[in-house]
Amino acid sequence: MPNKAYNYNGSAALNVRASAVPQPRPAVLPEEKPLRQAKKVPKAVPAIAPLAVIGMVVAAVLLLMVVYSYVQLYEATERTGTLSKQLAGVRADTAKLRSTYESRIDLTEIEARARDLGMTQPSARQSVYLNIAGADHAEILQVDERSYAEKAWDALTGSFQGVVEYFR
Repeated sequence: MPNKAYNYNGSAALNVRASAVPQPRPAVLPEEKPLRQAKKVPKAVPAIAPLAVIGMVVAAVLLLMVVYSYVQLYEATERTGTLSKQLAGVRADTAKLRSTYESRIDLTEIEARARDLGMTQPSARQSVYLNIAGADHAEILQVDERSYAEKAWDALTGSFQGVVEYFR
């Protein structure tokens, strides 16, 4: 469609001088068109999906189980540390008592007391040698034949019961 103001057809200008003639302007301004009022669309209230709520509850339960397991691990570690300290003390006491006991043993006094009671050293003919020849034997252990799903279920129920007992 050719433009009459510039007199062209397509991309090539046909007559440049003819377009230089000014066009008369209208004396009256065109009427203003009222702007359209934007329709107020009510905002949709986002609904909470039930699956999202279930997911959050499951995540919260799993988080509580993890925290509970860490609490149990901490308590077990504390008990182990306390018992290790007690064991070290008992071993030190045992070493002291053993050294005291061994320092008080006097073999000459024991031999003199044995002679007073009429005891003598055994002779070679009094020695008896025992031959204990027995067959080796093995003990068969009971094997847990439950499936992994059953073991996992037992572990999950045990953890849940532990959580319930913890918050009781």
